[in-house]
Formats: sequence, C-alpha cells, structure tokens
Amino acid sequence: KICGAEAVYLITKTGRTFDMGEFQEFKNSKSYKLVDSLLNDCIAAAENYGGSKFSYDDALKKSAEIQKEMFGAVYFSLGNDENISNEDLIERQKSSEVLSSSFVEKAYNHGRYAMTCCAGKTMSRLCGMWSGEWNTKWRGIYTMDANVNIQSSGMNTGNLKEFGIGYVNFVLRQIEDWKDNAKKSYGMEDAIQVPVNCDGDRAMMVEYDSNYPFQYWNAGASWMIQPIFEMYQCFGNITVNTDFGDKELLGDILLPLLRMQTNFWKQLCTPEYFTDTDGNACYLKGKKSLNDGEKYLIIPSYSPENHPKGYESTITANAAMDISAARDGLRMNIEVERILKFEGYEDRISEIQNFEKLLPDYKFDDSGALCEWSMKGYEENNVHRHISHLYCAWPAYETQHSKVLTDACNQAIENRNTENKGHDDTASHGWVHKALVAARLKNPKSVYETLYILLNSEIYYTSLMTDHNTDRRADTYCTDTGFGIVGIINEALLYSNTGEIELLPALPVQWKCGE
Repeated sequence: KICGAEAVYLITKTGRTFDMGEFQEFKNSKSYKLVDSLLNDCIAAAENYGGSKFSYDDALKKSAEIQKEMFGAVYFSLGNDENISNEDLIERQKSSEVLSSSFVEKAYNHGRYAMTCCAGKTMSRLCGMWSGEWNTKWRGIYTMDANVNIQSSGMNTGNLKEFGIGYVNFVLRQIEDWKDNAKKSYGMEDAIQVPVNCDGDRAMMVEYDSNYPFQYWNAGASWMIQPIFEMYQCFGNITVNTDFGDKELLGDILLPLLRMQTNFWKQLCTPEYFTDTDGNACYLKGKKSLNDGEKYLIIPSYSPENHPKGYESTITANAAMDISAARDGLRMNIEVERILKFEGYEDRISEIQNFEKLLPDYKFDDSGALCEWSMKGYEENNVHRHISHLYCAWPAYETQHSKVLTDACNQAIENRNTENKGHDDTASHGWVHKALVAARLKNPKSVYETLYILLNSEIYYTSLMTDHNTDRRADTYCTDTGFGIVGIINEALLYSNTGEIELLPALPVQWKCGE
C-alpha cells in the first residue's frame, strides 16, 4: 500500500546473466547479491535526479534529447492534422472499408518511437523492451527465420544508425557459436550457420527436430548479414563501437562474415549431389566435378517452416530460399572484395562467380508462381503463413530488373493468400513479410491491402503496441508489426540499392497527398 503520496515513480533494472550459485544455497538465502546490486543502481539513479525530491522532468530530459534527434531523422505525413485518441482511431478503422490515413501515420510514428527505445545495445527481442509477465510467449527470444529480419527492416531506410549499431553488436556476440554450429551440423571449417533462435548472447544450434529441422536451415547467415551490408550502403564505411572494440564496417565486420558464409555454401555443395540436364536429382559417389549443364543440388535443405504437399519429410532439397540466400551472400562478398581490393581479390571474385553459376535454377509451377523448392516431384504447399521462398524479392534484389521473376513472386503471394485463407493466416509476421515483398515488387495494391488487414484487425492494443496475431490469440506484446510497418512504408515510398534510387515505387493510389 502507498498512502498520502503526491506521485509515485518506478525505477526498474533487470539483471539476466548473473551467477546465482547452487540452488541449495540460493533457496535458503535471505539476501541476494544480484538484488542488492540492482537496488543500489536504482537508488543511484533516483539520487541523480533529486532523491526524495525526484524530478521526472530532469530524468526525462536526457533521454528526450537523444530520442528527439533519432525520431526526427525521418518525417512521414499523409497530410492529416487530426488530434484523435488511439482508442477512437482503432474503433473508427474497424468500421471503415478504407485505411485511415491518421492511423497509418500514428502507427508509423509509434513504430519509429519504439525502435528508438530499443536502439543501441542490442537487437529488439520479440516483445521489445516491454512485457507484462515473467514467462513471456516464445520465451521472449530472438527468432531469426523471419522475426528479427522483419524487426530490422526499417532500421537503415529509417535512418536509425543507432539501431543498426545495436544490431551489429547482436550479431558479433554470436559469431563463435555460428562457427561451432556449422562444424557440428556439417563438419565445416571456417564457416558459419545461424540457428533459428537465440537468447541474445549465445546462439548454439539446439533445435534439432524432424518437424522443424533447423540444423539444416542454410539461409540464415545471408539473411542476418544483409542488414549490415545495407547499413554500409546507407552510412558508408563507418567505424562501429562494438563489445569487441571499435571496428570498421567493411574490413573488420562484413568481409570476415561474408567470407565465412561463402565457405559455408562451397562446403555444402558437392559434385556428388547434382541435377542433370533434365533437372533430375542425382547422386554419384566420388564424382569430382560437374559436367556442362549440370547444377549443384543443395541438400539437405529446409524452407521455414513448410514442406511439400504430400511429402512426409520437412528435410528437402533445393529450397528457393537457399538458392536466393546463396546468390545474395555471394553477391555481397564480391562487392566488398571489389571495394576493399585486398591482395588476391580478383582471383577470389572469379572463383566465387564461377561457383555461383553452378547453383540451382529457380523453378515455376503451372500457375507461373515461383516454386518453394526447385525440385522435380515436389508439389507446392501454399497452406502456410511463411513466404521464405520470396527471398529473391526481399531482402534480396533479384526481382528489380526481372519481369519474369517479379510476376512469379506476385503470383506466389496470390496463391498463398488464396490457399492459406482461414488456416494460419493470423500470424502478423506473415502479413508484414508479404507487404515488404510487395513493396519490392512495386505492387501498391498488395501493399495497401496488407496494411488494411493489419490495421483493421485486433493486433493493435490501445497503447499501439502490437500482438503476435491479428486475432490477438497470443495475447502478448510482439514488435513484428509495430516495427515492420516502418519498413513497409519506407520501401513503398523509396526504393534504393547501390547506384539506384526510385521514387514512389509502390505508392498506394489511395494516398493522394503527403510528404
């Protein structure tokens, strides 16, 4: 009970990685070093701002100055000046057949604000900094087969360098475990493999499962490195203050990572497993090289978290995500080698280019959609929320100058939306992912319709924090949608790549004015 107070302020600090000792000693203790340490830090923070005469304004001022600069790095408006409560916005949207521009603006600004709160030290967890319970859903983890990637989608295009610095540190803390994963899953040397989940400090591959065989998920490293490469594209070869000292983005961080992910693909692909000139999967023990017209077979391969229709195993071959991720990773490696021009770079580039030519080709189904697996005998399974096979559109850039691939990806989204309707289509990350892909495909209709589904659902709490599900089935904070909408709108209004800027590539026709 608190009685007679004029105001109450909560100053909180958590300590996670702390040795609590043996349980027998712990359970009988009357005091705990961790609690004492945290309490002293909280008392010091209070004293710093007036102690018993605590000044909230003084405490807020320092953070506000930092966050004001970060938040002001990008401005977005659809020409609305309404001053309306969150509750009224949400209710009005639910009764409307069109997107509320005011709600879009506020959702975008809330996403940017939430990203500034999480920026600097590490990447955002699923629930960001906010949680109403001790035992959060999905253990409050970092999930890297979609969630982390969506959460970071707007960090560079949103001019949030501090968020990128936290992301770099998040990755660097995991590298030794990534190397160990590649060694233990495949016996590889000087290679990296990303697990699906980690706790933010360690990233061992611990999820070996027949239904979700992430030990054979090969695309993670390229997907996790891509935002760092994009950070270089946006901010240049900056020096990043990391847990391991100051490091230059290109030479100290990107190049070692990219070389290790290239080594992964080169060790995974062997001439013994290949597709012949007719596209048949083949195995020939002792085969030393590929013949003309033959391609490597990427096996084992896993497309999160799906499997071909009527095919009992989720362990497959030639997942389109693997093909795209390999190409994208090799492309980044070549570009960094070309920029840095370290001794022998021309030979290394030539070797990578020759290897890339032997990767599998994409496959298209009878509807013209890009297949999730480039394999004869596999039937597409569109009753699924993930669209991992559209990696070539986002985060990669392969569709930008290929109408064939663009049309195939648009058809793939249409097939998913039609065949997955009413199944597992309530997961927010599935819709956010589709909208990011649609923006890259320059499909404003799809972008608008997907944003409408998200904002018209139950996903927003009145605080504008978002749930994991559009029907709020998870009943937990999840930042996929909150952060992801920032990335979606940025991509829809400005496309960019090295040497390219395209204005309003996926501007919804309903947005008649704005800036």
